[in-house]
Amino acid sequence: MHIRSLTEKAEAENAVAQCVLGVCYLDGVEVPVDYARALRLLTAAARSESVRAMWNLARMYERGLGTAKDVPRAVQLYETAARDGEFFAQIALARLYSQDRDLPVNSKMALKWYSAAALQEGRVDAAQEVREARAYVDSHQER
Repeated sequence: MHIRSLTEKAEAENAVAQCVLGVCYLDGVEVPVDYARALRLLTAAARSESVRAMWNLARMYERGLGTAKDVPRAVQLYETAARDGEFFAQIALARLYSQDRDLPVNSKMALKWYSAAALQEGRVDAAQEVREARAYVDSHQER
């Protein structure tokens, strides 16, 4: 899909186009990185309950890309998307809860989200993440 077509659809409030175009601006795919546009587009798509938009918007809040860093807001968005089965949101939450960086370590929550992600073993686009999830689950199972 070309950027012009995506832009027209996004301006017509098509949530899928808003999400895809937002990711293009977030990651610099076929357009220069523009965090302000990405934030606007992904916010609009997330309001339409696009879990992929929520995950990408959460990445922006987690890292402070084009907005103030807001880890609690990122967690809220990740959790909404993760509950709806968004694999990468599940992985992001598991990593946040298992590493002592922006949140206190919470092994129970890390295990919950790594377990959910590990169930999606058919993810050939994310084989490394699935292995990471399985390894965490295996190492934290009650004996």
